[in-house]
Amino acid sequence: MFRHLNEFIENEIKERGLDFYSVIVGTKPSMGARSPKLWNKVYKYEEKKVRMVPLDVGEEKIEQLFNYLKQDKRCLGGAVAVPYKETIFNLVKDNVEEEIKAIGAVNCFYRPPFGSLIDTFTGNNTDGEAALEPIKEQLTESQNLNIGLLGYGGAGKAILAFLLRDFKRKHKIHIFNRSPINIIHSKKSDLYSSSLNDLETFLPDCDLLINATSVGHVDSIDMTPVPMKLLAKAKKTMVVYDIIYDPLKTTLIKNSEEIGLRTINGLRMNLIQAVLAYRHTNQTFLAEEEIYKIMN
Repeated sequence: MFRHLNEFIENEIKERGLDFYSVIVGTKPSMGARSPKLWNKVYKYEEKKVRMVPLDVGEEKIEQLFNYLKQDKRCLGGAVAVPYKETIFNLVKDNVEEEIKAIGAVNCFYRPPFGSLIDTFTGNNTDGEAALEPIKEQLTESQNLNIGLLGYGGAGKAILAFLLRDFKRKHKIHIFNRSPINIIHSKKSDLYSSSLNDLETFLPDCDLLINATSVGHVDSIDMTPVPMKLLAKAKKTMVVYDIIYDPLKTTLIKNSEEIGLRTINGLRMNLIQAVLAYRHTNQTFLAEEEIYKIMN
């Protein structure tokens, strides 16, 4: 079933007897990506002959692989891992909603609704919506929060898009990035862009700090986007939200807890985005809450 697919990837898929399949595309998703375990729980619950398989692919073959999946009617679509969220976006950008175009990255791709036989994919980004879920109560019940968003890559753009959609009239959003950025929404809301060097003057007034960078991930486990000496300048009521879930306690979270700050990790976000991506990609009668319980 996967003989031709295996020509494009660095791992090997040996699944047999499937009617359809979904994928997670990345450099090394076969080395521990969480999505296959989560999606396959739901497929088994629904008694479908469908499985999600991980595809390890190099940058030189990503477009060839995507075109193959698009032509293979058995492929429903699937999830996109780092570093291909922007790459896949560029391959589906003519078929996505304006909100996704503003983000410029997708974390899932799938056949258009009722279009399982159409040789095309559309895409979505569930990172932003899922990222806000663990902090939605705070964002909804509070007014005039100073929100610091670290990083303006794929995840940062997705989070910003949904912050602006739902909360741009309620809070002040400050984006901190290593390189200068041009944000088209800045004139329409209380939105500010600064260098990471400006973080020191911002932290004493920050209410919610969101790390949307990859600094502190398992590949850079001893690193933190906010040095301890800067973190110590934060007010004691500041909430630190690190969207990383591997490890569950990043250096940023450990340091924050050490000085008494409330922290949130990215585990729930990761699960919620998987629920939303599953519903986009698969025809299912299950409600979001049912899928969440099965995956959890």
